[in-house]
Amino acid sequence: MTGSGCEHLHEIAPEVALGIADGEDRAWALEHLDGCPDCRARIERLSDLADELLLLAPAVEPPAGFEARVGEALSPGSHRRSFFRRRFVIPAVAAVAAAACAAAAVWFALSDDRDLADSYRATLAVANGEYFDAAPMVLPGGRKAGYVYGYQGRASWVLAIVYDGVANGDYQLEVVTRDGRQMPVRPLSVTDGHGSAGGVTAVPYDQIAEVRLLDNGGREVADSDL
Repeated sequence: MTGSGCEHLHEIAPEVALGIADGEDRAWALEHLDGCPDCRARIERLSDLADELLLLAPAVEPPAGFEARVGEALSPGSHRRSFFRRRFVIPAVAAVAAAACAAAAVWFALSDDRDLADSYRATLAVANGEYFDAAPMVLPGGRKAGYVYGYQGRASWVLAIVYDGVANGDYQLEVVTRDGRQMPVRPLSVTDGHGSAGGVTAVPYDQIAEVRLLDNGGREVADSDL
C-alpha cells in the first residue's frame, strides 16, 4: 500500500532527482528516502536518467578566430576576461539546456505513472473507495503461492489467486482481523495448480491483518500478512 508520504514524494520526484527542489522539500525528501527503499530506488533511477541526459550536452567551442576577434574589439586587458567568460558561460548555457531536456525527459518518463494515478483515482471514486492493496500469499516454507488483493471502501473485499505450490482440492479462504477474529470469506478450489476466490469482508479492509488459506481440516496451507 502506498502511503501519503510516498504519494507526495512521487509528486516532487522530478525536482528532487534534478536537484532543483526547494530546501523544505529537499529536507523532507531526504528524511522520507532514508526509510523508504522503494522511493529511494525511484529517485535513483530518475537521477541516473538526468545524469545521462546531461552528458549529452556537447562541450561547445566557438569558431576558429572568434576569441581573437572579440579580444580585438574590446579594450586592452579584456581579452583574458573574454577567454574566461567563454570557458564558463558557454558550458553553463549548455548545462541549462541539458537540464531542461532532462526535466522534459523525466516528465515524459513519469507520464505513465500520472496516467495510472488518474485512472486509479477515477476507479476509486466510482464506489467511494479509499485504496487498493496487494500482498503475496506464501507457503509455510516461504515459497510464493500466489497473491491477495484487497479493497478498502464502503464495502471492502479480498481476492486470493493461487497458482503455485498448492495441491488440487477444496480449501477455505478466511481473514484474521487485527484483534484476532477469524472470519470465513469463501471456499477456494484448486484445479491443475490454479484457483481463485474472493468476496466482501465483514469488516473494513484496514482492520484485516492476515488472509489465510485453510484445508478441510482447518490447517493453514498458505497465508498473506497485510
